[in-house]
Amino acid sequence: MTGKIYRNLLYNVTRLIENPEWLLMRNIGRFHIIRNAIKKYLIQRHKLEFSEFLEKLESQKSHIFLEIRVEEIIKSLDGEGIFQGLNLPEYMVKDILEFALTTNCYGENKYKFGFKFHQLEKAEQYYKRKFLTARYYNLTQECPGIKELENDSLLIEIAARYLRTKSLHIGTALVWNFPVNFQFEQYSVSESSYHYDLDGYNFIKFFFYLTDVNLNSGPHVYVRGSHKNKTLIDQFLRGRTSEQHLINYYGQDNIIKICAPAGWGFVEDTFASHQGVRPINQPRLMLQLLFATHDYNLEHNDVNPSLLQAISFEDE
Repeated sequence: MTGKIYRNLLYNVTRLIENPEWLLMRNIGRFHIIRNAIKKYLIQRHKLEFSEFLEKLESQKSHIFLEIRVEEIIKSLDGEGIFQGLNLPEYMVKDILEFALTTNCYGENKYKFGFKFHQLEKAEQYYKRKFLTARYYNLTQECPGIKELENDSLLIEIAARYLRTKSLHIGTALVWNFPVNFQFEQYSVSESSYHYDLDGYNFIKFFFYLTDVNLNSGPHVYVRGSHKNKTLIDQFLRGRTSEQHLINYYGQDNIIKICAPAGWGFVEDTFASHQGVRPINQPRLMLQLLFATHDYNLEHNDVNPSLLQAISFEDE
């Protein structure tokens, strides 16, 4: 416990020095009354810029998402905090998955734990550790399909109309979640838990499954309506709470487990309570795109290639 307190203190002191604006947001942005006041201020301040931004978007058409009604999506986001059905075309799923299978990913977000997906078992033996997750870096430069999504006019418009300001793409994540035997001591208390994100005062995320997801392969779970209605204790504790607490407050019907085939996409306000269930018998690959009103320069996946270290096995 002492070690955890020390790490948290060191983390906060470091962030205070590097990015005090971000640290302030993380501490006060969890409270509805403060959050809503700042959002209202930002919307009013950028009202003219927002109108001009939408006018430019009207002349652009998405080549990825066809016959999508933006008004329906915004209505669902405002009321429930989520909309499902922004599905990727088959060719794009194939291209991004091929990229993921042929490019080094990095275990536990560490630059020094690089390996290719099919080498997972050998990499764990080499590094002498089990990996819960692995992610990719420099996605915009290395994967044309992801770059196309980041610049898609429909996603930009959905983000802008929900945020009610000019939307900025501030981060992309492509992440594997692996099944893990929790008999390993280092992961004995590392199970998934409900939480909510604090990436800004006004932000939204798009998610796309790149592998089939069922109850045993790590479904994303979302608490409908919790983006606007949190208990005071959840605002203080950032929602690190039990499922039963959420069921008691929001109702069982509002706990949504998203099981769907590869290509299934959804957009959500992740200020709501949510979690990624730990896979049981097969890994899950998911793509996430983050749009916000303000960029704190902490969500980018661009990394100097010289910092990335990966193991290569000669027999493969």
